[in-house]
Parts: sequence; structure tokens; C-alpha cells
Amino acid sequence: MPRNDDHELPWGSHLRLEPRHNAAPVFVDDDTGMEWATIREAFWVGHLKGELEYGRVPDARLEMMHAVLAAMMRRDLHDQERATDLFRGNTDFAWWYVHWLRAEGFVRASKSGFDKPMAFGMSVLQMLAATRPASVGSTRPSVATIRQLGELGLGPEEREARLARLEQAAAKWDRAFFRKQIGIRPAVVLFRRGNGAIPMMQMVWSLTFNTEEQRDAFYEWLGLRLDRWANWAELLMGDTADRLTHRMLMVMAASLEDDTTNAPPIPLPA
Repeated sequence: MPRNDDHELPWGSHLRLEPRHNAAPVFVDDDTGMEWATIREAFWVGHLKGELEYGRVPDARLEMMHAVLAAMMRRDLHDQERATDLFRGNTDFAWWYVHWLRAEGFVRASKSGFDKPMAFGMSVLQMLAATRPASVGSTRPSVATIRQLGELGLGPEEREARLARLEQAAAKWDRAFFRKQIGIRPAVVLFRRGNGAIPMMQMVWSLTFNTEEQRDAFYEWLGLRLDRWANWAELLMGDTADRLTHRMLMVMAASLEDDTTNAPPIPLPA
């Protein structure tokens, strides 16, 4: 069977699903003859030559790759923000990880100088999004799709049109930020679907502002980081709202540091 390496399809489209008598079907790589229980196992062990942990694919490792590739696709990701939000402040590991992604052909520097997923990286990103197990993701679509990450809140439209389109799509998700009015104060709020017998949307976090302009500017900053919404919402699981607020402040401070570091020099008057 000829191998299909069409990188417009999710990684794993070259595999063949083969039934087994009185057992679960397996994924077969005809080039190597190897058989795998899952597509993630074929990718982790077969392609990356990684090892199973206690007989399982280490989903936390693949979730990190998923998060990094999605962030790179979504926006120009600066060094300090990447290290702060995705690598718990470990700048050395963040540097090494990005260089490893380049060496493996997942990403390369774009004309803007920022790393962006190549066709192979996008193929892997689609696979990782499609195969997330219930232990690390919702069992039904609840956050932005890969396609939405590439266009929601972006583009040449006026800001209000972009933000309104983002909120309209977010209304269908289980976890999302919105612009609201709390009393007389404009606010950004986080709604999350509960786990009760009738799972309803609940407001679990809010931040108020003095003006709508301030609120909309913050929501635009937040919308640019749409790929991080689901992860940030998880920070509230069994914890206070302070943890989420603190994370956002750290990421915003890191993004401001990046802006200062990469700002063009100001010429001194003659």
C-alpha cells in the first residue's frame, strides 16, 4: 500500500487500520511493518523514538508540543512570554525545545523572524488536537478548533468586529472569556460549564475596568492568546481566582518585557 505523506491531512493518514480477531484493531505502518495500539503511540514511539511511561504514551509531553505549536501558529511568540507561560519560566528549556522543533522539521523561522509551524508541524498539530484523550481534554468539542485559531479575532477588520466575531464563536464552547457589564463597570469574565447533573455555564472569574476602552484593549490582548484559554481556565479547578489573575499578570509582564527588548532604538537628538 503506497504511503500517504500529505501534510494537509493530520499526521497518521499514512497508517492502515487493521482488524484483529477477538482484539482491538491496530494501526499498521506498511513501510516498517510496525503495529501500534493508537496513532499517538505510532507518533511518539514510532516517529519520535520516545519511550512509553508505565506502558502508556506520555500525554503530558504531547500536550506540551500541542500547546507550543498552537501558540506559534496563532501569533508571533516572543521568547519571554513563551518561557513564562509554556515552560514555567525555564528559559533554557524553552530555548532547547524550540531548537529541537526546528531540527525535527516541525517549525522554521518566518520572514518576520518568529518560528512558525511548517506543513509537517501543522499536520502533527491537527493530529494532536484530534486525538486528545479524555484525561487531558473534553470528550466533546469545547474550545477553539485549529481552523478557528488561525483566524478568529485576527484580520483587517475593525477591532469591534473582530472581538464580536470571537465572542459569537466562543458562546458555543465550554470555557471562554467574554466582555460583560458588572453593575456600572465594564468587565471581562470567564464562563465555564459545570459538572452537575445539568451542566450549566457559570461565571467563575471576572476583572473590572474603569472604561470600555480599557476593557476592550485587554480583551484584544486576551483574544490574541486564544490558544491558551482552555489551559488558563483549568487554573481555577479547585483553586481561587487569584491563581488565574497571577498567571495573566506574569504573561502580560513577559510580553511587555519582550516588547521592550525588541523595540527599535530611539535616536538621540543631535
